[in-house]
Amino acid sequence: MPRLIDQIMSTLDKIVQWFCVLCLVVITVAVTWQVISRYVTRDSASWTVEVSSLAFVWLSMFAIALGVRQGRHMVLDIWEYAPAHRWLRVTVTTVASALVLFTLAVLVWYGIDALPSAMRRNMPGIDLPFGIISLAVPVGCSFSALFAIEAWWKLVRNTDPEVDPLPSSVLFQSEEDTLVKGEV
Repeated sequence: MPRLIDQIMSTLDKIVQWFCVLCLVVITVAVTWQVISRYVTRDSASWTVEVSSLAFVWLSMFAIALGVRQGRHMVLDIWEYAPAHRWLRVTVTTVASALVLFTLAVLVWYGIDALPSAMRRNMPGIDLPFGIISLAVPVGCSFSALFAIEAWWKLVRNTDPEVDPLPSSVLFQSEEDTLVKGEV
């Protein structure tokens, strides 16, 4: 894969990871504030449920994209039992990737189709369109599709079945941590 495309995809991966961290922080702050306001001030905050729901949906959709990039979506790893048969590994990878891409395309299509009606309704606690939550589906699935194409390309071009060609760089995790966990 050309170096520029690889750098762009790695940068996009880091952006998505940071976005997931941000969403997790927002969820934690909103839920913590709800608990504090309910039990300390005896007055629940009206915005916390909607903000945490919004952040959770976006976190979920972007975490799916990260899992797809690393090849961690649900797929049967039958080539592990037949490593000498590259044609089988390539065939299964291609079929699985095609199914994943088809599913993602359907989710993007229907996610976009549902946006106009979702944008007409507002969330009462934060007075923002409900479509902001719905927008997470087509956006997250679009990122997943980009990462799925990249993963397919790297898996099909990989000639050594013992080497995992998919990236596994994770924020706040050093390479030493990754190596130690992989050896256990």
